[in-house]
Amino acid sequence: MEFVWSRRNFLGLAATGASGLLLSSPSLAQTATLPAGNGLLEKMRKAGVARVGITNGPPYSSLNIDGTLGGVAPTITALIMQRLGVPKLEGFAAPYGQLIPGLQAGRWDFISAALTITKARCEQVTYSDPFLIDGVAFAYLPSEVPNPPRTVKGAGERFDRIGMLTGAATIPMVQRAVAAGKQGVITQYPDNSALIEALLTKRIQAAFSGIIVLHQTQIAKNNAFEVVHHLPDDFAHGSGPAFRPTDTDLIEAFKTEFRKMKQSGEAKQIIQSFGFSVMAEDQDLTAEQACAQSE
Repeated sequence: MEFVWSRRNFLGLAATGASGLLLSSPSLAQTATLPAGNGLLEKMRKAGVARVGITNGPPYSSLNIDGTLGGVAPTITALIMQRLGVPKLEGFAAPYGQLIPGLQAGRWDFISAALTITKARCEQVTYSDPFLIDGVAFAYLPSEVPNPPRTVKGAGERFDRIGMLTGAATIPMVQRAVAAGKQGVITQYPDNSALIEALLTKRIQAAFSGIIVLHQTQIAKNNAFEVVHHLPDDFAHGSGPAFRPTDTDLIEAFKTEFRKMKQSGEAKQIIQSFGFSVMAEDQDLTAEQACAQSE
């Protein structure tokens, strides 16, 4: 089994158990100054809780059986909100494609998933600075695909049954590759468990998802499949929480606290604990820059 490690991929598989890191209370020294206001942030302070939309896809984000949240994005979000005077997160799990409609409909206060930044999404929501910079990968069964393609375009030309997560930001990229190949059909699955089950039962030939989750699932499944990443025709995807553009008080306060975490090194430590690499240029990337660079 051959893996080509790129600088934007994960540091090590020891972070498989890191999703247990969650929601520790900040010290008084860490708590932010809390100006009064009449916007969403003040409403959440009074309620003592923020309702957040996530995907149930560790290590990015997850909703545990007891109602607590796990994953890198909710962990950082919880610390920021505690420092802004909101001690609790209440999570609502939905596929990626339903997160923005749910936000717009008021089903949650903001999105705390690692939501990939795209031009289309930047027209609908306002992002925090990216929490993660990641790429796409695909899993396959070596018994079914002895010589796998090494590009998105090659996968579109070769496979006639491709699986992806519902509403994934990379669907248009894979759709273009499939259209160019005039062969493949894309089936969307609600979560990675269903996606990988479809692969293992041979309903699909390739399962596209995030690099980290595919490698961690590969270990959990005793290497029942292999993974191709570092796809040269893929682009680096920044991702992070997203907000309604009108909630300016929350947006500015959230960005300010996250930038403090980046400057202190705290954000890097948390992100790495979940298995992701963090480069200096990634930490410098702002939400505005990420939107301008997105596809």
